[in-house]
Amino acid sequence: MNLLELVDNRDLKIKELENFTEVSKKEFRKLNDNENSEFLNLKNEIERMNKEIEDIKEADKKSLRSEPSIKNNLKNMNENFSLLRAIDARANGRPFDEKMLSYINVGKEEMRKSSLPFSGDIQLPVNYRANIVAGSDGAGQDFISEDKLGLIAPLRNRLVLVQAGATFMTGLKGDISIPYYAGTTASWKGEVVTAVDGAGATSEVTMSPKRLTCYIDVSKQFLNQDTVDAEAMLLNDIVYAISDKLESTIFSGAAGSSTQPAGFFVTPSSTISGTTSWSNVVALETGVGASNVNYTTAAYITSAKGRGKLKSTAKSSNAGIFCLEGSEMNGYPVLVTNSVIDTINGATAYTGGTAAGIVFGDWSQFVIGQWGAIDLIVDGTSQALLGNVRIVINAYFDAVQRVSGAFCIGSLA
Repeated sequence: MNLLELVDNRDLKIKELENFTEVSKKEFRKLNDNENSEFLNLKNEIERMNKEIEDIKEADKKSLRSEPSIKNNLKNMNENFSLLRAIDARANGRPFDEKMLSYINVGKEEMRKSSLPFSGDIQLPVNYRANIVAGSDGAGQDFISEDKLGLIAPLRNRLVLVQAGATFMTGLKGDISIPYYAGTTASWKGEVVTAVDGAGATSEVTMSPKRLTCYIDVSKQFLNQDTVDAEAMLLNDIVYAISDKLESTIFSGAAGSSTQPAGFFVTPSSTISGTTSWSNVVALETGVGASNVNYTTAAYITSAKGRGKLKSTAKSSNAGIFCLEGSEMNGYPVLVTNSVIDTINGATAYTGGTAAGIVFGDWSQFVIGQWGAIDLIVDGTSQALLGNVRIVINAYFDAVQRVSGAFCIGSLA
């Protein structure tokens, strides 16, 4: 008898037991000897069934605990994987051990699910990367905290775009279309006047995986380190390499293509150029006013040079108040990355390199997409004379403006 059948039979027995009680209450009498005996038999049988039901449930729990789930498998992989040791093994021609292979196979599966080609030696899975350990001198293994070694979380944190409010989508599969609804057109009418179609316009932008590639050189002596900090430093270097290349492309004047995202500073829909002044700061905000932006997620992004100009430019003569004071300007956050270029459409608008680029807009209308795992090629030969191992990083990203009119681009001298 299976669990469901046991539960059904027990419930029937409970009903029978309740019937004895109801009869006794209705007839205002005690149960006779035969009834009492049957009552006790039913009660004992119910108790036996309850115990059998609990035994089956406990056996099921033990069975589930004994069968390693995907989550447990990944946890075990993470707790026994060291990127330093994996790179060192590949650079020195040693095979990966079983634990390394189990972890890397998860990354390969992410690449397959994303329908992306890969030829690297190590595929780091994006979705399961929190609990990586490295050997330590004392205990052999140390748990490395999630905030140090998760690649996607530090990448999100490092990207100024995400800090400004851009959407970061991970684990994507194939090309995706992102719709944008322009909003409902409502109008006032008289009581018996026919209503008009209030449907707003719908548009969409397409994102597709584009290969971002960069490399870092690591000394063989560094690969021999067996500490938590060394492992964290290596992964932070990988995060920096990816984020630096991604943002330098997005804030460039490069035209978009099938192999890279478009930069903000090529053919923008709204631009402001001229001297650094309070009126031009306000003009940047006005430049996106017609696009129904969400000003609660609006912000400025500029370079260190641009920040310096804004901090040293007075709002008006003899006011003693500067355009940028603290980390806000006119009530909006100001974020800084030196990936922001200085000129629009490649023009040399000002002599002496005095211009500084700046972007204002609703960053919720900017989307960054990520596909697959991080594919690493371990090159142990090209830098051998220098005692280095070159790690070539391949990752797949794209970045688009959902609404180009939600941003205004400036180049201020």
